[in-house]
Amino acid sequence: MVRFTLLVAAACAGVLPSGVGAQGQEAALLDAERAVSKQSSDSGVAPALLRAMEPAGVLLWPGAPAVVGSHNVRRLLESLPGGDSLRVFWQPIGVALARDSTLGVTWGVAVESARRIPSPPEIGQYIAAWRRRDGRWAVAALLFIGLKPPVTAVPKGIPLTLVPATPRGAAGPFVAADLAFARLAADSGAATAFERWAAGDAMVFGRGGLLVQGPQAIGRAVAGDAVWRWHPVAAGTSPSGDLGWTVGEAVIAPREAKPSYSKYLTVWVRRDGGPVRFLTDGGNSRPAGGAP
Repeated sequence: MVRFTLLVAAACAGVLPSGVGAQGQEAALLDAERAVSKQSSDSGVAPALLRAMEPAGVLLWPGAPAVVGSHNVRRLLESLPGGDSLRVFWQPIGVALARDSTLGVTWGVAVESARRIPSPPEIGQYIAAWRRRDGRWAVAALLFIGLKPPVTAVPKGIPLTLVPATPRGAAGPFVAADLAFARLAADSGAATAFERWAAGDAMVFGRGGLLVQGPQAIGRAVAGDAVWRWHPVAAGTSPSGDLGWTVGEAVIAPREAKPSYSKYLTVWVRRDGGPVRFLTDGGNSRPAGGAP
């Protein structure tokens, strides 16, 4: 069963509760994240992420497409204004661990600054999926929300859209859940879909970065007349099958405004053999095109 810990007080105080620090792989995951965040803050986000991500890791930076693989991640990060002076510090407010401790997810607050560009720091959020192999935690997928500068020109050769995922393989149940979630949103509206597919303890970042908790509150947060369409393009899971993630591409089309193009990272749980539901979800902008 997925174990989920809320660390809101710890994040504000800069320390972890003593009970969390004693719990094996959860503590190791938080230590790994703390080390990557410190390197990113001290030496730059690009070297920190390139060292921490899996070779096939997925980065979701504001304004860019979903970028897969260390080569493309490097090219994207090097293209950002500010280059090697860009620093990002982040700290978790929540963590979940699969039953077999091979997959973990964290989410919380991120702060961005650029040492060579005088400007106030940008405060945003993040969601990260981590995979443990050979005793080491590495980033499988990482989403930043609200950070600047957004990408304005995607380096040549990086695809603007990815091939839609199909519900096959170990992560198939989570891809299938994402597709069903999307169908319900298209048919019945985002509010109905988000409320129905949210886990009882689900939480998302709302306006201003405030946490929105629980299915009904999440449904109200996305209510409106816009038509939401999306599909997953990448996914991962733990062998135990109780924790997984999907990355996808979305289009949100208000009735009297231009559509917005976005991408997302959704974290999924399946508890005690019950239905798959999402634990947290977030997104940011991407280049126009490739409507789901």
